[in-house]
Order: sequence, then C-alpha cells, then structure tokens
Amino acid sequence: MANPPPIPPPPAGYWWRTLACLADIVPLLFLGWALAGLLAGPDELATRQATDTWTHKMADQYMRALKSGNSRDLQAVIDMVLHPKEADLKAAEIWINFQGTVTFFTLLILLTLQEWQLKGRTLGKLIFNLRTIQLPEAEAPGFMSSLLRSAWKAAFFALPNPFFMILGIVNFHVPLFRRDKRAWHDLWSRSQVVDNKLS
Repeated sequence: MANPPPIPPPPAGYWWRTLACLADIVPLLFLGWALAGLLAGPDELATRQATDTWTHKMADQYMRALKSGNSRDLQAVIDMVLHPKEADLKAAEIWINFQGTVTFFTLLILLTLQEWQLKGRTLGKLIFNLRTIQLPEAEAPGFMSSLLRSAWKAAFFALPNPFFMILGIVNFHVPLFRRDKRAWHDLWSRSQVVDNKLS
C-alpha cells in the first residue's frame, strides 16, 4: 500500500510573500534596465535619448506650470500628454519594448535559476524565511515548475502589455481569497509558497 503524500507546511502569509516577491523583483528590474542600456545598439540608444529628452521637457514644463500657476503653462502640459509628437511616441514605444524584453529575460533566467538551484528559495524568500514546494510531494520544485512561476512574474513586471498587467494585478490578489494562499501561478505550476519558520 502506497504511503500518502506528506502534509505540506503552512502556507506563507500574503504580506510575507508579497515582501519576498518585491525583494526578488526590484533588484532584478534595475539589473534588467542596466543590461538594456548595455545591450542597446545605435538605433535603440537613439530612441532612448529621444524618450529621455521628451521626459525632461515634460518635467520642466510641469514644474513651470506649478511655479507660475499660469493656465497657459498648464495647458502646455496637458497638450504634451494628450497630443505628443508622432516621432516621440514611436521612440518611446521602441525603447520601452526593447527595455521590457531585456528585463523580461533577465527576470525569467535569474528567478528560475534561483528557485530551481536553491531548492525553492530566492533572495526574497531567504530574507523572509519562505520557500516554494512542489505539490503533492512537498519537495523542492523542479526546473519546469520554477520556469512557469518565473515566466508569469517576469511577464507581469517587465512586459509593457496591458493584458499581462491586468492579469497580474488580479493574480496578485487571488491569495487573499483562498485558504491555501495560492495564486494562479502556484496553481498552474502545482506549487505553493510556505513559511519555512513553521515547517
């Protein structure tokens, strides 16, 4: 007769797993943005420069409107936001997509390797003493499980796509309404984030 699967440790609390996620994601976002600058070719660097120039113009005009209180200065800010030049829009689209793609792969690779090689741990999970387990075995997640979990998080945080952003926001709140505190990416990868202190 086969032994029943082990009882998994208690699930991690919503706020603890949120803090662990932020501790994982924030440094990797900065790394991805830095890598995008290093990997950019001449065309991407030109679009980055154009995007930065528009951003500085917008910030200067906004500060001018705040200081002067002049309705004409405020209208200039509104016009810059609602009616940007076609060239500025195109440059921003190219740079944001390039930066998002580089950041996506940075998050995907590094989150997957951490969770897979550190047996369910990442930098954030180490800080907050959490870990990911595979269900029903309650063992460390394998490569595919780590890849699925990381792909979901990388898409939400890095890709400039409204569809992923909306799904990500909903997914972020799913554990609040589940007794087992699992989000969609936990369910899809048959995994769970647990509190290592209580196991």
